[in-house]
Amino acid sequence: MSFVAAWLWGGHTECFAVVVLFCDYALTRMTTGMAGGHELVAVSEFVLAVIFAWLAFRSDRSWALVASGALILCVLVFVLEWTNPDLRRYAAISARSGLWFIIPLSLLAGVAERWLSGEPAVSDAAAWRRSISTS
Repeated sequence: MSFVAAWLWGGHTECFAVVVLFCDYALTRMTTGMAGGHELVAVSEFVLAVIFAWLAFRSDRSWALVASGALILCVLVFVLEWTNPDLRRYAAISARSGLWFIIPLSLLAGVAERWLSGEPAVSDAAAWRRSISTS
């Protein structure tokens, strides 16, 4: 739901985040059952954390900082899992799942922030809409 709202009513930052999160979701689904898939998910989350940290410092949106913080904590859970042999995999997955709830909620908060400030959505100024309305 938050992906649809961000795509339709968000700005460039929100639309970029939707594309990146969708690609990460597809990659994670494909690699989860593979041998070494857990390590590939760790690399994917690290890359995602770097992208969102770049997005947080590049844009003027506060939700990107919250999302990048949650992703950095997800990467730290992977590090904790590798350094602490007593930590079970299911406990680490549960911790990361809880942190992943923050990301779509912060994306939805970014759409609400844009809406409350009165900024127009990117989809309002789409080129295909302008070309249809002018012809």
